Amino acid sequence: MGLKPDHWIRKMALEHQMIDPFFDGQKRNGVISYGLSSYGYDIRVANEFKVFTSGVGDLAVVDPKHIDTRAMVDFVGDICIIPPNSFALARSLEYMRMPRNVLGAVLGKSTYARCFRGDTRVALVDGTSPTLEEMARRAEDGELFWGYSVGPFGRIFVTLLDAPRYIGRDGLLEVILDSGEKIYCTPDHQFLMRDGRMAAAENLTPDTSLMPLYRNVARGYEMVYQPLNGHLFPTHRLADEWNVRHGIYEDTPGTHRHHLDGERLNNAPVNMIRVDQTEHIRMRNAENYGRDFDPDEHSAAIKEALARLASDPKWREHYAEVQRGRALRFWHEDDYAEVRDALLEKHREHWTSEEVRERQRERLNLYWQEHPEQRSVRGQRSVEAWERASEQRRERQLVAINTLPGDHDVFCLTVPEAGNFALEAGVFVHNCGIVTNFTPLEPGWHGFITIEISNTTPLPAKIYANEGIAQVLFFEGDEPCEISYADKKGKYQGQQGVVLPRL
Repeated sequence: MGLKPDHWIRKMALEHQMIDPFFDGQKRNGVISYGLSSYGYDIRVANEFKVFTSGVGDLAVVDPKHIDTRAMVDFVGDICIIPPNSFALARSLEYMRMPRNVLGAVLGKSTYARCFRGDTRVALVDGTSPTLEEMARRAEDGELFWGYSVGPFGRIFVTLLDAPRYIGRDGLLEVILDSGEKIYCTPDHQFLMRDGRMAAAENLTPDTSLMPLYRNVARGYEMVYQPLNGHLFPTHRLADEWNVRHGIYEDTPGTHRHHLDGERLNNAPVNMIRVDQTEHIRMRNAENYGRDFDPDEHSAAIKEALARLASDPKWREHYAEVQRGRALRFWHEDDYAEVRDALLEKHREHWTSEEVRERQRERLNLYWQEHPEQRSVRGQRSVEAWERASEQRRERQLVAINTLPGDHDVFCLTVPEAGNFALEAGVFVHNCGIVTNFTPLEPGWHGFITIEISNTTPLPAKIYANEGIAQVLFFEGDEPCEISYADKKGKYQGQQGVVLPRL
């Protein structure tokens, strides 16, 4: 089978009404493009829709074999709003008549998908960063992927990245970041800015501050920088939250999170389980110390090492920074709540003693009299700490945007939980939430194309009637088929309007 070019499509449309009505060329200005392209035809969506709503009667399950017509609301208009995580049925504006030796393949338009070039790498919580093209191939074999998203209140969390897929070909922009990373995307693809707003790539300007994805490793565990509060948070805890949120297991007190394969950087939710805390401590001790471990020898070695390292000012500063991090975790994380409450109660009892308070005042006054130079040192440390905190709050900056010549293969994916995901380049982008589904146009078939438009985002989605919705590619066989759709007298032959599935 060979893919047919524009002059063949034009001839078949004008002489045999293969596409009716037919627009010779691409209509672009102010609309989602439609019409004849180099190797295909961009069809439009008509203004007739059937919108699914779940709030009807006792409807509990959507059965594709028996669609409950009560759940489908008819709508006629220029703009159809599809509710979050819902879908609508529509039809093409064009009536198609397929020749006996031609098969039509329909692809959704990248304008609704918002796409990236196939070599764009996605940040996954399992420690890898495959390209979108690779993810699309692996998804066909049933593989699942989890990445990073920003929630409605600015917190980064783990989400399922669904349906990575090929969309078609489109023109792209080159977005260059301050890190030197380059991202190739359609002009309308939206980026998440540092202030929480979304902006299309074509509307970004140099020095635009984008929402960052920063990751560090501490004690072998990946830590994710939370832009909301400036703290680092363990990725495996975020993966554990995904499991609890989706009922994989419960948030049971007295349990620890554990990596099934022992790889601390593989934070895919399927690699996380909960184990009894005592059992987990034994497992870790066995890994770290072994059967021949001598606690006295180990303690002496630690003391000797600390004494040696303490003579290095840089080490002391690093050690102090680590201790500060541990203190922050102790005072902010839920795992330490009981110990924290007991410690606070003990402190309250201690410091309510007037005798203790007076003794402390005397000790402080004496110290400052004997060490006046420490006042300036401590002040300088406060300035340095503030500078470090300010550096940690930096944003990912945009440097330049360029137009990329030609058309390119583009891919996208969907994030139903959040509507955005992180690229390996270290920025968050909007997901491709509008999915258009079609069946192939079989040889001998004629009628209006039924279009299923799914909104997989948590926000309402607009569909523009009388504008482009999909591209049809035409493949001509070397010889006519033995039995065409017309010969089979298929049930969708000559279909008019928006047609529901039939048995």
